Amino acid sequence: MRDRALSTIGLWVIVGIVIWVGGFFSVAEQASFGLLALLVGAAQYEFYQLARRIPGVSRPNPSGIVAGFALLFALFFFAPEEGRANYLLLGGAAAFGVHLLSLLRHPGEVPTLLRRLPTLYGFAYLPFMLASLIAIARMKDGHLLAAKPVGLYYVVWVFVATKFTDVGGLVFGVPFGKHKIAPNISPAKSWEGCIGGLITSAGASALFAWVCSGPLGITFMVPWKAAIMALPIAALSIPSDLIESVFKRLAGAKDSGATIPGIGGALDLIDSMVLTSPAALVLLSFCLDWAKRAG
Repeated sequence: MRDRALSTIGLWVIVGIVIWVGGFFSVAEQASFGLLALLVGAAQYEFYQLARRIPGVSRPNPSGIVAGFALLFALFFFAPEEGRANYLLLGGAAAFGVHLLSLLRHPGEVPTLLRRLPTLYGFAYLPFMLASLIAIARMKDGHLLAAKPVGLYYVVWVFVATKFTDVGGLVFGVPFGKHKIAPNISPAKSWEGCIGGLITSAGASALFAWVCSGPLGITFMVPWKAAIMALPIAALSIPSDLIESVFKRLAGAKDSGATIPGIGGALDLIDSMVLTSPAALVLLSFCLDWAKRAG
């Protein structure tokens, strides 16, 4: 628990430093993209390592990592606004998300697509599903020459809403968790921890919105509305985390790696973002105007 807490604090400090230092040189978005791309690439590599240990899965090709980075790079630097958040990408993410959720019903079965096309599967599971963060990151407030890049702060909000669900799950689940949510997949997760995670996510999201709209002076969501918007994201982060546990159990592994003390590898760090990223893009696309209005 202590190592996990220290690692979590350290990671948030790194994110803050990247945004803060990058802001001095007007490259905060580009620096944050580099950090995200590095994290996704590392997670995809770890997923391929897990896939190699799953019986019946053919050997994945590292070219999938290159393809993943190329997708994120192209969307970030070259794609027009409508190209970053179009119905094809979101439709594909929704379809693959439904497939991932179906794994929770039969956690002992290896998906056919993973067995036959592990390289494509890893591409779809990580860079494709997380590509929604690029659309969020490139959001701007205003018009033409007066437009201000604010999407980066909404990406951070998605991470806050998602990852503080994990924090609340530990804080409430360890001392109070009695009713297991998925004992065959992740014995440590409980309904009490899930409820605590939802509450923690809402509170952290409201606090972040207050910091953005107050001390930082950024046009952002109203804090109590940011808390409401965080709830579906927090709820989706729970099965998203369980899905990675399915892959780890199939591979006979406890963690995807040992890079981050108390957390594991890069995949262990961002597994809960797989389902929440597309969902956050949909929420922000349809509900952001409401969330920014006072009253």
